[in-house]
Amino acid sequence: MKLFQLKDGYRYNSDSLFLWDFARKNCSFKASQSLLDVGCGCGILGLLLARDFNCALSCIDIQPQNCELVQMNAKANDIKASIICADFFKDWESGNSAGNSKENSAGNSKENSVGNSTGNFRIPSQSFERIICNPPFYDFGGENKNAHKNTSRNASSFDISAFASKCSKLLAPKGELVLCYDARLVDRLFQALLEAGLKPIKLAFLHSKPSKPANIVLVVAKKGAKSPLCVFGSLFACNESGTHSDFAKEIFIKADLASVDLII
Repeated sequence: MKLFQLKDGYRYNSDSLFLWDFARKNCSFKASQSLLDVGCGCGILGLLLARDFNCALSCIDIQPQNCELVQMNAKANDIKASIICADFFKDWESGNSAGNSKENSAGNSKENSVGNSTGNFRIPSQSFERIICNPPFYDFGGENKNAHKNTSRNASSFDISAFASKCSKLLAPKGELVLCYDARLVDRLFQALLEAGLKPIKLAFLHSKPSKPANIVLVVAKKGAKSPLCVFGSLFACNESGTHSDFAKEIFIKADLASVDLII
């Protein structure tokens, strides 16, 4: 899969690939099921899953540059996607965001729409069977001078409780939310999910090395679920020597990505 990225902006990292792998292994995706990629960036998560399972993909991001990247990447990979440029936390799904919308041909019979919730654009509650998100949860102790990187990575732009509540509203009954988060804040994450009626049902901790504490938690939470939580064994991105683990290498091979830099 070819992915255009900003050379001097935020770029996807291995967190997204580990989340994609976790989702594809732990969610029963079926063709044409609705999927929303929140804070989609260049579209890596949603596009990979749409490639693998032919999902009915929607992507949302607050940054116009990212929405244009998703449009380019969907077209380059012959994937249909609805792309929404809006603030996820605002009332975009009811058509109350400001701005213009447009449609662009993907070079075949598929179309990718890029815009916001104006005109006849409406998304009712309980629309999506799955939502996936690699949210900005890093705390740098200050803001990055690069605005694109700052919005994409800094935790100050993300409210986990508000996010969980919004996802619960958008998910269909028994719908699933798949996300990664700072492992040190797993208590805060679980509280937000449970208060929103989203029960964690699958979980794995990701470590940079076997000797290091977990730095990422990967979670599937299901709306209205009552099943107990399944906790998988620890995952390791690298060996003690610092080389990529066999687990990570397998993911990189299956993702089969080729990144193309854009200078804007």
